[in-house]
Amino acid sequence: MSIVACKITKEGYEIAADSISVRGSTQTKNNTNRSKLVEVNNMVIGSVGYAEESSLLQIFAKTHQPAAATEEGILEFWGEFSGWKKKRMDRGDIDNAYFIGFDDIVFYINHWLIASVTSYEAIGAGKDFALAALHLGHSPEAAVETAIELSIFCEAPVQLIVKKKN
Repeated sequence: MSIVACKITKEGYEIAADSISVRGSTQTKNNTNRSKLVEVNNMVIGSVGYAEESSLLQIFAKTHQPAAATEEGILEFWGEFSGWKKKRMDRGDIDNAYFIGFDDIVFYINHWLIASVTSYEAIGAGKDFALAALHLGHSPEAAVETAIELSIFCEAPVQLIVKKKN
């Protein structure tokens, strides 16, 4: 339940997210205190799934970075996060989907599948609506707005991070 959309541009990349937070079947509106889109330690992290896991990743990322902006570098970082999470929770499973922007590259992560985003991508419950909007040339912000309008699992306000190439 959420939507995060990403688009690679000539100038860099843009990542937008909604702000829904859900406890069971009850939604909390306008809850951006524990955001699903953050900048931490020279990384942009967008997440959909359990707040527990994305919060732990944000804490981990404060003191850890990938060794390189490559799929292999991200995979190694992911393995370190999984081990770190297991020590704290006795569970190292990765359940959420993520975007991680590092250097000038955005990586799509779903469980242990890691791939660089080359044009656009979306994750979460509103993914299909957002992908259609991105395919038609709209911005990630407009794609998230579309998902908010059409999916009961997405909610305003939209958060946006724009990164220019170094």
